[in-house]
Amino acid sequence: MMARYRGRVKLVVLDTAGVVCDGPQDLRRQYPGDDGKGVKAPVVAFDEVLARHKLAVDWATIRKPMGLFKRTHLQRLLEDQRVSTLFEKQYGRPWAEKDLDTLFADFRPILDDVIVREDLARPIEGTKECIAALREGGMVIGCDTGYTASASGLLNAVLAKQYGIKFDVTTNAEDVKGRPSPFMVFDCMDKADIYPVEAVVKVDDTRAGMHEGRNAGAWTVGVYGSGNDTYEQLNEVEPDFLIPSIKYLPDIVYGQIEPRLRRGELPGQTISR
Repeated sequence: MMARYRGRVKLVVLDTAGVVCDGPQDLRRQYPGDDGKGVKAPVVAFDEVLARHKLAVDWATIRKPMGLFKRTHLQRLLEDQRVSTLFEKQYGRPWAEKDLDTLFADFRPILDDVIVREDLARPIEGTKECIAALREGGMVIGCDTGYTASASGLLNAVLAKQYGIKFDVTTNAEDVKGRPSPFMVFDCMDKADIYPVEAVVKVDDTRAGMHEGRNAGAWTVGVYGSGNDTYEQLNEVEPDFLIPSIKYLPDIVYGQIEPRLRRGELPGQTISR
């Protein structure tokens, strides 16, 4: 029988919007539908592309599938009863796959533009300090996202150049099967040449991201104060830990996860709130 892993955390995989950047703020002057929550960039882009196609969808509805690859997110919106009814009323027929393809093709350049806007790309308070503190412990910092490959690349370049926030390994749901599957976590592990999965922490602000981490077998940390999902929503998925923002992550990693690893505990065994 193989002994349980009792070493240190080796890899921390961070979601971007709502964890690293694009936090909560009031931008109603720019975006009248703004709800004050974090993760505005994809909502703004979806809002714009749907409006171009004469589909008026509120931000609360747009947020429901957050965390999924953006084409899948768009499909879930079209499958929403209210949105599908709007589409049929506007076009006189149910939506079809070709409509999803058209909307997604129009969405891509909009997202590329929106994602790097200064207000939306700005890091959340404590992000740079958090990453530095984790690196001091020898941890590799990964990044995964439901964004398209191009949008993710543009955002990561801005974070590095303007704010000095760099990731050691990156992945996205266009190149690798996305949430709630575990494969983006595995992709980061492969690129960093890190195992076992018990040495990995997945951090996200969506239920889909928590499912991703749990399905991989990694430690899961839900961030409820700066992103899309609330404490109650994330709590439904039973992550290992819940924190209000990324600035509390080093305390969880060093003060909670690593001591549990030394005791031979596994991710998902103990639920802490």
